[in-house]
Amino acid sequence: MNKELVDRVFKRIVAINCQYNINSIPHSDVFIKETESLLGLTAPEIELIISILKESHKIFTLEISREDVNNKVDKIYGYVDADLLSIQKMREIYHRALMDDYEKESGRRKSSGQIIKEKIPQLQYINHTPMGKLLNKAIMLDEFARLLEKDYKEYTEEWKEENLKIQLSLNEDLISKYNSDKKPAVVEAEPEVKPKKPVRAVDSPLIDEFSKEVSASSISRVLHIYGVDFFFRVNLRQYKFDYISQVLDTGVIDRKSDLMILKEMLKKIKENMDFDKELDKFYDEIMSLDRKVSRSISFSKK
Repeated sequence: MNKELVDRVFKRIVAINCQYNINSIPHSDVFIKETESLLGLTAPEIELIISILKESHKIFTLEISREDVNNKVDKIYGYVDADLLSIQKMREIYHRALMDDYEKESGRRKSSGQIIKEKIPQLQYINHTPMGKLLNKAIMLDEFARLLEKDYKEYTEEWKEENLKIQLSLNEDLISKYNSDKKPAVVEAEPEVKPKKPVRAVDSPLIDEFSKEVSASSISRVLHIYGVDFFFRVNLRQYKFDYISQVLDTGVIDRKSDLMILKEMLKKIKENMDFDKELDKFYDEIMSLDRKVSRSISFSKK
């Protein structure tokens, strides 16, 4: 596996996206099987490439339907090129499809916004239906468009290519393992070993090392390398609300603009608490951090 294969998988995703029809978002179950045949890759290799593309911000992944253990239904993901123009075109297609399906189902014509507002409370029950899958796609395309407009600096071609190099470097050992596994060799049978998970920038030794201690010097170094926005997103994704609270106590992060970023992220987390049951365990920590951020903003002069 090399950069050329990563590019070929990426181009397959882009080509499917550019069909600009109801099938423009490839589903993981079908895409992985087809790519196995077309490129001679294994499923774990393709999943590694998808992870690399996602962490490089070349693509977005979205959950189209959740796993249903009782009915033996696997989770299905979708893949989308992180390009604003492409996403806007797909957004129009899926919003229109959502309105058409709703009209067929109910006999009434509504705007996509009205349908989303009506159907979101039912999403966990209709997740595996055509309407549920359309709803997920329409909602996530909206989110991706907003993210690209808000954090546009992280989605420039230069940023993507630079981070693709980083991701390939971080996963070099795993890539080498897959390559060596394909070489014919006579060896004694060994116990099955579970493959390592792909390494992301957020899992790199540097950020892990400095997340273990809360001091002005260690935090300053992490912020200098990764930036405040990235630092917040990584730790919020890992539910490290108390850790962020301790970092705020050091006074290293005291700019009003940085605190407002965290405030907005916490707002989204609170809005998603009904959909992410794991967040319930951290309710007190979230609310405590939110109050601390509000106080810090009110006292900030920068």
